[in-house]
Amino acid sequence: MRLTILGATGGIGRLLLPLALDQGHEVTAFARAPEKIANRDARLRVIGGNLFHINEMASAIEGSDAVLSAFGPTSLRRTNLRRDFGRVLVQAMRAAGVRRVVHVTTAFLFGEGGPIFSVMSKTLFRNVTQDHRESEQEITQADLAWTILRPPRLLDAQPPGHPRVSSGHLPKGGFTISRADVAAFMLQEGATPRYVQQVVGLSN
Repeated sequence: MRLTILGATGGIGRLLLPLALDQGHEVTAFARAPEKIANRDARLRVIGGNLFHINEMASAIEGSDAVLSAFGPTSLRRTNLRRDFGRVLVQAMRAAGVRRVVHVTTAFLFGEGGPIFSVMSKTLFRNVTQDHRESEQEITQADLAWTILRPPRLLDAQPPGHPRVSSGHLPKGGFTISRADVAAFMLQEGATPRYVQQVVGLSN
């Protein structure tokens, strides 16, 4: 398949890119800092550009079978970056004639997970949660084949396993998941869609 990865230099994207290449896909990485991508492969095209510029993104994703979006600022302050990114992504996909997108947000949006999740989503992570909510509102358009992934706390240094998957809910007791598992599921869902126009909860 021809895949475009957004956020290829982030925590999930750094794992997603080599995994996609290992599985034989043709990959375009559209990144703000392309120099951070050291991988060299005949099936990899690295494009530097502005993730908030519709024409630049549309040019990068044109001809793709699916867009895998792992874009996610790390700031806890109030920001509209996720919302604005979602808005640009939708317009760029329409301009490029691409319908399929898999995008990562946060499990805080489920309103599940018990008292700890509830408190954290309304205090420390309230700005992040709100911005993700608004990004989902931008991306979940009727004319797109979207899938939204809502993982809980992301962990490093764990190989891909067998994550629990639940459409519309966070798996019971699911408080963590490895970034490797999220990357593997993104690629699987991008290549073989099962949850089109669905919000999916993932956890270990």
